[in-house]
Amino acid sequence: MKQSHSARAVLLSIGFIMSPLGVRAAEPHTPPKQTDADGVPVQGRITFDKDASPALEVKRIKSGHILVRPTINGHDSGWFIFDTGAGICCISTPQVAGLDLQENGSIQATGVGGSKAAKLYNAADVHLGAMHFKDHPLMEVDLAFLEPLVGEKICGIIGYGVISKCVAEIDLAAPSISLFDPATYTLSKGAWTALDITDRVPAVPGSFEGHKGTFRLDLGATGSVTFHQPSVVKYDMLKDRAVADCKMGGVGGFVAGKRGTISSLELGGTTFENVNADFALEAKGTFADADKDANIGTDILKRFVIITDYPNRRIGLISKQETPSAPTAQPATTSANPSTQR
Repeated sequence: MKQSHSARAVLLSIGFIMSPLGVRAAEPHTPPKQTDADGVPVQGRITFDKDASPALEVKRIKSGHILVRPTINGHDSGWFIFDTGAGICCISTPQVAGLDLQENGSIQATGVGGSKAAKLYNAADVHLGAMHFKDHPLMEVDLAFLEPLVGEKICGIIGYGVISKCVAEIDLAAPSISLFDPATYTLSKGAWTALDITDRVPAVPGSFEGHKGTFRLDLGATGSVTFHQPSVVKYDMLKDRAVADCKMGGVGGFVAGKRGTISSLELGGTTFENVNADFALEAKGTFADADKDANIGTDILKRFVIITDYPNRRIGLISKQETPSAPTAQPATTSANPSTQR
């Protein structure tokens, strides 16, 4: 019998985010029935091949996203967005039929524009770089509209289910991503900072315009910084600020916003000045989260080498020292990231 998992809502803030096809018959293997505290099916055994390179095959696309290429149940599954903002790994609807996946219940998914139920699948076997996963959960997401926006067929998203089991070295500018066994990894440069991953998305302390803040680090989000609606209200951020109308789109629809600049943003010990920023006006979806102040996107994150160590709840943010000034003007805010929220 198909299960329904709903302990928490799994957030989909997929911003650029395939018409459904039939699902192939499941293999005899039985998917795990246990779920974690977020209602996501538990993963099976995860191992590292010590003889394999930790470096992934990557591709940077025009949107700024970095793509990687996992193997699922022995199939080349195409290009996946690598996304720290994704609280669960996802498979695009048209890819489901060709990967020998098994249905494994459903979960409530919340995106930029709202919530809806999403199907869950079990992949008996997944390989990515030196990592090998047994019984890996995947959530189905319709990613069709991404192709004309990014110029690439997007087959899925690699998120928390992978990133939480390794140390990931990420350099968006290079681009490069390497995945290491946390048991043997040593930081060669910089220092660790405490990491908040209570909603399956990495968040770190920082500041903006003299206010202390907590910021999500979202590799699935384009642009620089998007302030959540509760922070926009709390700090009266639109007062005496030159802004223009904008919309922030993702799974579930769009959220109305304003676009302007903030005078300063400090993150990882680096201060940026005159930063382009979006301000959410509606208290719904991802940007209604009052526990975090804002979402940091790729225009800022490409200025760092990012080293995530979820198992030990720490992160390295190593400034590339390319420029202390703000990134150039950003396009309409988009985000490719499922996350999980209380």
